Amino acid sequence: MFPRLGPLSSRALETNGLDFALMVFEHTEGAEQAYSRAPRSVDGVAWADQIAFVEHHRRNRIIVRGTFAGRYVDADDEQEFIGTKTAEGAVAGGAVGLLFGPAGLAVGFVGGGLAGGVAQERNSPHLRNAFFDEVRREVPEGSSAVIMMAAPDRVDAMVSALESHGGRLVRHRLSAEDAKVLAEAVAGDPEAASPPTA
Repeated sequence: MFPRLGPLSSRALETNGLDFALMVFEHTEGAEQAYSRAPRSVDGVAWADQIAFVEHHRRNRIIVRGTFAGRYVDADDEQEFIGTKTAEGAVAGGAVGLLFGPAGLAVGFVGGGLAGGVAQERNSPHLRNAFFDEVRREVPEGSSAVIMMAAPDRVDAMVSALESHGGRLVRHRLSAEDAKVLAEAVAGDPEAASPPTA
């Protein structure tokens, strides 16, 4: 299970670790609006290529889109149970079911989808749901956030760029184990594109 992160202590941050930070804004579009008005680097430190947006909608629905832990995440916790393996299994099952007519087609779609869903669940640990739960605890319903897991200097740059736009900072110092768990939660997502070099 995902470890509950403790608050960042007031002691000086070490430079060799990672921080997990959320700049939380009122309204589900607040984070993107603040981001659109913020500078992309602060004191020469780029930050904008390592963030994701979180929206916490009514009925406790969480959407996460953007770069997190080096992966491009486009996730909706309401739709997470319908993954690519479920869809692939349904199509394969439907193709096999064609051999047995309309009834076989229906059984093939359902059976293939269930088999694909089970295969996907075995391949993706419950960390994904735990990641959503952690984000849900930090971002109130009806709000949004810019999130980042990065070295402290990059998180500092993000905070400096966004703090004048009315956000509330939540920041955690990550142990190596916490950072690994967060990275594993999105390991199934595609790698994010490398930022352009000057």
